[in-house]
Amino acid sequence: MRGTVPTLVNNVPKHMPDKRPVTLRMVAARAGVSLATASYALRSGSRAVTPALRQRVIDAADELGYELRPRGRLRTRALTIAAVVPDPTNSFFSDVLRAAEATLRAGGHRLVVSSSGEDEAQEEEIVSTVLRGRIDGLLLAPAGPVGPAVRALAASGAAVVLIDRDGEAPDLSSVVLDNASSARRATRLLAAGGCRRIAILNGPQRISTARDRLAGYLQGLADAALPVEPIYQRTVEFNAEEARRSADALLRLPKRPDGVFSASAILTSGLLQSMREHGLRAGTDVAVVGYGDAPWAALVEPAVTVIEQPTRRLGETAVRLLLADPSAPPQRVVLESQLILRDSHWRHGAAS
Repeated sequence: MRGTVPTLVNNVPKHMPDKRPVTLRMVAARAGVSLATASYALRSGSRAVTPALRQRVIDAADELGYELRPRGRLRTRALTIAAVVPDPTNSFFSDVLRAAEATLRAGGHRLVVSSSGEDEAQEEEIVSTVLRGRIDGLLLAPAGPVGPAVRALAASGAAVVLIDRDGEAPDLSSVVLDNASSARRATRLLAAGGCRRIAILNGPQRISTARDRLAGYLQGLADAALPVEPIYQRTVEFNAEEARRSADALLRLPKRPDGVFSASAILTSGLLQSMREHGLRAGTDVAVVGYGDAPWAALVEPAVTVIEQPTRRLGETAVRLLLADPSAPPQRVVLESQLILRDSHWRHGAAS
């Protein structure tokens, strides 16, 4: 990640006490304020809240027995928020985390980061052992459906917000992107440019973003009155080498695709590598639209047309939900992506 890098927590000792303390989120709920307000109210010298509101929070903390010192004074601290994502070095997640970290730091809080490696079991292990009892909130990009460890964490009083992926958990707050409508727009763009055999290089269907992008791709084909051909639908892990191998198989078809919608920047990099190996040029031999921008996408020749994801707003919005009133119902925020037209969606000089 560029700039400030949140602390990695994989090396935190795994032994945790069985008894869970009263959390700041519980205090906030009792006082009827947001998590951030509760933190400000209990922080010595803070001017962020009125004396009356501060006393209300202190009373709630006293009632719950929140971390009292021997003389009855409250031991206050900045909030510790964890983020668990598939790969913090992925440019998409690194940008989201940088925005989240900056937003938290501005409020006096800190962010620690761990990687699930796109592995559901590893994600459960991190949440249930490494993070248990040590954090006030969790930002999670789930590797699949939300597991019992995350639900137990939420039930314990920690704030949980899902980012990018919904984890099949409508009972938890989430910030996601307009995946289906953006994929539909990308597919229609390829069809408008004259493509008639449009393939999709997509992520695993256990992940909500991949399912939504597939749905948008299929709707885009329907809009253009193009047939749905399963041979042009390829699913791999979000891994460049797997994408390269899958793209190789696509490009070896007797009737290779004349357009490809690639459902992530990582997959797009594998696709372009395979095209180069086949001596094919994006925007001339095969039109390409990628989901997700990356620094290299505007630098390669031809530059890659992409769906640009609002990573900064995603990180900032996720933190806002995390620090919101804990008694409020869960929220689902959908952010709109933008189509960035460059050169790779053209084919044989035909306009889109």
